[in-house]
Amino acid sequence: MLVCNINKKLKGFSLDVNIEVAPGVTALLGASGSGKSMTLRCIAGISKPDRGHIELDGVVLFDSEKKINLPPQKRNTGFLFQDYALFPNMTVRQNIMTGAKHKTAHERQAAAEEMAETFHITPHLNKHPHQLSGGEKQRCALARIFAGSPDILMLDEPFGALDSHLRWALELELVELFKRFNKPILYVSHNRGEIYRLCDNVVIMNGGKNEAEGGKWEIFKNPQTVQSARVTGCKNIAPAVIMGKQVSVPDWGIEFEPVERRDDFNFIGIRANHIIPAVNAKKEDIAATFPFEIVSEIEDTFTYILMVRRRGTDLPPIRWEMPKKKRTELTDMPQELAFLHEHILFLRQEKRQ
Repeated sequence: MLVCNINKKLKGFSLDVNIEVAPGVTALLGASGSGKSMTLRCIAGISKPDRGHIELDGVVLFDSEKKINLPPQKRNTGFLFQDYALFPNMTVRQNIMTGAKHKTAHERQAAAEEMAETFHITPHLNKHPHQLSGGEKQRCALARIFAGSPDILMLDEPFGALDSHLRWALELELVELFKRFNKPILYVSHNRGEIYRLCDNVVIMNGGKNEAEGGKWEIFKNPQTVQSARVTGCKNIAPAVIMGKQVSVPDWGIEFEPVERRDDFNFIGIRANHIIPAVNAKKEDIAATFPFEIVSEIEDTFTYILMVRRRGTDLPPIRWEMPKKKRTELTDMPQELAFLHEHILFLRQEKRQ
């Protein structure tokens, strides 16, 4: 178990993180500059928090009150950097051996051989990093980490430096690796699909704070906050006004009555693929309908994206997305679109001071 409760002043904002990470894969998801990478750096001991406490499996790594700040080499953390940080003047074998820092020379040699086999880089043991492909560099970096038997694995944008055609094969390898590593794993990425496939839990980072956290299914289904909805892929978000039993969304030109009375939100969201023609929905399932006009239509790889708005207005457009097959089958454009109760996201956004 990792316990991280830290504060660190940074340029433009303050990192203020309070998380507990159990064995399994936990994603840190957020926009650039939200504090994800800095959180990893503080846990690894590369950067020092201004105050707080970091503890890993009962071992205190940092405590500002007790004046404890273990150096990185004593923290037993495994950190996969975006650029892999291999030593350019060392061979693959030597790079891996540096990970087994607390072992004898013979044990380090054996660890290099074992990890090279595990990560399928045995033929490259005598090569230098500049002779490796991006995928081989990543395997070498992972082999070095696991040679040291870390108590936590932290990966910072592990596919960021790889070509797209390499990512899928390496992602499959990581899945198997994660299954065997029965310890906490922190995974930083901007790619929500990648996170959904690889991770068990998600921590949403926003402005240096962990704004929301939970199981990935719950976070994606019911994100709770505006930032959580955005980073999980919701494209349609607008301010909402509560008026008695009714909710008004002026930007979309709709009003509706929620199934359950609530007042803990100030924004509404709906995912682009959850908007449907009103004629395809049961009346009791519909929260709101509106006549629409198409502002623009874009053909994407597997979908059509239609930007629509309430007919006869100049309101901001809403993104409506559907598979290509459904678009080609839609010979007559419907008169109205519908938002279903089950798909409306009730979101809150804290007012910044």
